[in-house]
Amino acid sequence: MVDVDKVLKGVVKKGDVKIGTKQSMSVINDGTAKMVVIAKNHPNSSEILKLAKKKNILVYNHKSGSIELGYTCGKSFGVSIFAVLNDGGININQLIKK
Repeated sequence: MVDVDKVLKGVVKKGDVKIGTKQSMSVINDGTAKMVVIAKNHPNSSEILKLAKKKNILVYNHKSGSIELGYTCGKSFGVSIFAVLNDGGININQLIKK
């Protein structure tokens, strides 16, 4: 079984991610994001899901809210969304298969 929080923390630590709605939307729009991780309480999640689907970008809907996702990412603030540009050698696709 995949430890989702461990995978996400590793991706944020070792990979290249863009945290926040503005930065994430930018890399989704230009198609450079590999995956988008969205907290369950993100206010514009439906809009982001539509755009990511249009650009063929994987989306992972995290089970918790932004405060918990921020903690999982090792941040001292809430994270409602982040986009993964480079997974840092961690297989992020395993999250989708869960």
